[in-house]
Amino acid sequence: MKNLVLYLFLFFAFSVNAQDFYWTYYNFNVEPKDEAAVLKLVEDYFKEHKKDGVTVRFFENHFNDSGNNYSHSIGFSGSLDAMGNQYSGTQSDAWDLFLTRVNQLIKDSFSSSMGTIISTYGALDTLYPIQNYIYLHVNDTDAFLTARKKYFSKFSSDARLTVLGKLTSGRSPDGETHMVIQGYKDFKSAMGGMDGLLSPEQVDARQKAWKEFGETNGGVKVIRTGTRILLGKW
Repeated sequence: MKNLVLYLFLFFAFSVNAQDFYWTYYNFNVEPKDEAAVLKLVEDYFKEHKKDGVTVRFFENHFNDSGNNYSHSIGFSGSLDAMGNQYSGTQSDAWDLFLTRVNQLIKDSFSSSMGTIISTYGALDTLYPIQNYIYLHVNDTDAFLTARKKYFSKFSSDARLTVLGKLTSGRSPDGETHMVIQGYKDFKSAMGGMDGLLSPEQVDARQKAWKEFGETNGGVKVIRTGTRILLGKW
């Protein structure tokens, strides 16, 4: 039976700690023959009916491991008030029609999660369509955040966008607690990584700062990595 995780809009209990920005993601599978149609439905609906203050993003899950192999995801982010309005449960004929049409094209749901955005580094006004995602299990949150802030105080660059988020609901049995998004302008930049975008002097400074971060972050385990492609943003 076909399922659509977007039905959770009507039933999701919205309860998170106070932060400046919040996010939710829904991951699902679409057959290749239906990908363009799903993207068109999402684009048409949210161009006209998106809630004020909420940003909607639609991704293809491009590189992934066998335990994380959904095909697409849709994400929402915004302030507490804006996201609360997004999840107010208000329905309309346009929303019901959108659900009916897109539900016919989605093969099955995969997972969903909710969290807060803790920090961002980089040029926020630049589009980064290629995004590496890294799920982490952090042993000591205070030590991790302190070490991370120190790392970026010694090294910062607008060559990519780096976002740190905390998961508050929807964690897998693997125990991820945080998610890092590294945004790049193209695949070449994503493949080369941060050092490929820097001068030799900057690389040296970054590597020294990163070594210190690894020694002082309180213990961090990488749970999973992948690369997604931004197909649309509204």
